[in-house]
Amino acid sequence: MVANSQIEFNPLIKKNDVEFTIDNCLGFICNRLVKCFMRLLDRELNSLNLTGAQFCVLAKLMEEEGLTQTLLAQKLYIESPTLVRTLDRLEELGYIERRRVPEDRRAFHIFLTEKGKNLVNSIKEIGAKVHSISIQGMTQDEVEDLKKHMYRLWENMERAIEHS
Repeated sequence: MVANSQIEFNPLIKKNDVEFTIDNCLGFICNRLVKCFMRLLDRELNSLNLTGAQFCVLAKLMEEEGLTQTLLAQKLYIESPTLVRTLDRLEELGYIERRRVPEDRRAFHIFLTEKGKNLVNSIKEIGAKVHSISIQGMTQDEVEDLKKHMYRLWENMERAIEHS
């Protein structure tokens, strides 16, 4: 548990500025938002027989192919066992292949297959569509401000975790 003195990073925020309720809790709002994103992704990916979790793995591999399973899990902020199940399914579908790391027989690099590379345009289109839906009614400046604030929240939470 984090002591009160450790979570008071911003002296401009006074205690009890907002009475806590689950509906005004930023963590709860973010959790609901992630679930909405994943439901929409799942719906959009249905025609490709993919899930939102598989989309995230494929999208990251499109950006950085050849990552080890461990590094891929870290970059996606997921646990290794969860990633292994997702990789197993993507390998069964023929979208990725694991290649042993010569120096460490327990480790694998993950690569897209040709079939996986053929999904690049579809993945990008679906990602762009879901993003576009999520920011409807917002200006580009508002989107950038929101991302800036969300990153600040994330940094605050990471700092609190590190100090606990």
